[in-house]
This record gives sequence, C-alpha cells and structure tokens, in this order.
Amino acid sequence: MAVTDDELDRRVEAMKQTLRQEGLRLTHQRLEIVKEIAGTDEHPDVECVYRGVRARVPTVSLDTVYRTLGTLADRGLISRVVATAGPARYDANTRRHHHFVCIRCGKVRDIVDPGLDAIGVPRATSELGTVETVEVQLRGVCHDCIASGASRGRLAAPGLCATTSLHEAESERKGEPR
Repeated sequence: MAVTDDELDRRVEAMKQTLRQEGLRLTHQRLEIVKEIAGTDEHPDVECVYRGVRARVPTVSLDTVYRTLGTLADRGLISRVVATAGPARYDANTRRHHHFVCIRCGKVRDIVDPGLDAIGVPRATSELGTVETVEVQLRGVCHDCIASGASRGRLAAPGLCATTSLHEAESERKGEPR
C-alpha cells in the first residue's frame, strides 16, 4: 500500500537529514533505496526493495540495498519487523503503531489504536529487566485470503513479496493502470 505524497516527503526528508547529520553521503542509489522503503507501508523484505529500486536504477546491487537498509535500521530511521518465518522485513513508519500479520499470505499491516498503545507492562517483567517499548502483533487471516479461500491450508512461502514498488505506487496515485 502506497503512502500519501506528504507522508513520503516527510519520511524521505527525515532520513536524508539524519544521514547527512551522521556524515553519510546521499548517493543516487542510497536516495532511491530511501524513496523505495519510505514509499510503502507494506513492510518489504530486502529482495522486494531491491526489485523496486532496480526497476529505476539497473546498476544497484543487492549488497548496496542490504547495507543501506541496515544503516537506516541502525539509526532508527526504519525498523526491522520480525513477523513471519523468512527474511527480515522493514518498516519506515516511525510513528507509534502495531501490526496485524496474516498467517496465510504473510502480509503485515499497520494498526494505530490508542487502546493498544495503553497496554501496560506487567509487573512480573521487572524480574526480567527493563521494558523500553511495547509492540502488539495481532495474527490472523486477512480479508484477501478469506475472500480467496486461503483461510485454511498451508502458510504462504517465506519471503513473499507483496509490496508495490515506488514506480507502481506513483502510477497508482496518478490513476494509471499497472
């Protein structure tokens, strides 16, 4: 799912500003990777980001995508999402939210809900250590899988790329067919 133009701009600017402050160069390839991850809320894995960027920048390497996403995650500009078996997925939404994970197709969707935000930390956790964040992950079957009859049966293969590339998202915003 593509983000709004305003949200895309906000995310890209925040990432560019932090990378510059950290003394990192904003190469053309790095900027395209930033735009790709910032332009979706579909929690893509590295391969999905790579395919999206490669459609615009054929010379980008998979290693460059891995390193750039790692750099962004290390600086808190995106987060690694561990939702399903398979490769790590990435989330450019840095605002407070939680996730719904489809156990059939592997889709991960953001949930913004004050009730979930209000979940307190159980006292028993103090025996384990200090809690820094509470993130709720709801797991179930998405509407698309229910409608397609996939609500029963095997789980989707890990690494399923259900993302829309930035190029596809721009076409979608303009009302152009894929």
